[in-house]
Amino acid sequence: MQKFDEVQDEFEQELGRRMRRVDPPEGFMERLMERAESDAPVKARVLTMPRRTVFRAWVGGAIAAMLVTGLFVGQHVREQAQERKQAEAQQQFETAMQATDHALDHTRASLQKAGLTLTESFGIEIKALEPQEKGEEK
Repeated sequence: MQKFDEVQDEFEQELGRRMRRVDPPEGFMERLMERAESDAPVKARVLTMPRRTVFRAWVGGAIAAMLVTGLFVGQHVREQAQERKQAEAQQQFETAMQATDHALDHTRASLQKAGLTLTESFGIEIKALEPQEKGEEK
């Protein structure tokens, strides 16, 4: 592999060979001065863009309309999927709350049978058990 300095030297030598002085052809200066002094109009080529047909313009507009429609449809589909996920999460939350309420009600009932009362602030009050009368069953 060549070092950077060697590559740079080769590049500079090649550039020097290609940029050497070249004498103009015979009569170049005279032709140039004649053209500069003459009043003859300069022949210029005018490049024009090819004309678009109505069909091509219509096709371009149709493509643009389809792209915009695709963006709106994609956004709508994404929003529907998000709403569906939110509804599913809400349903799962409500089911979990119902199960929790049922379990808490069952726990409260079990504590009351044991003579304890679970208050709303989750403090526990202990009530004395009432003696059962002889004829009552548990």
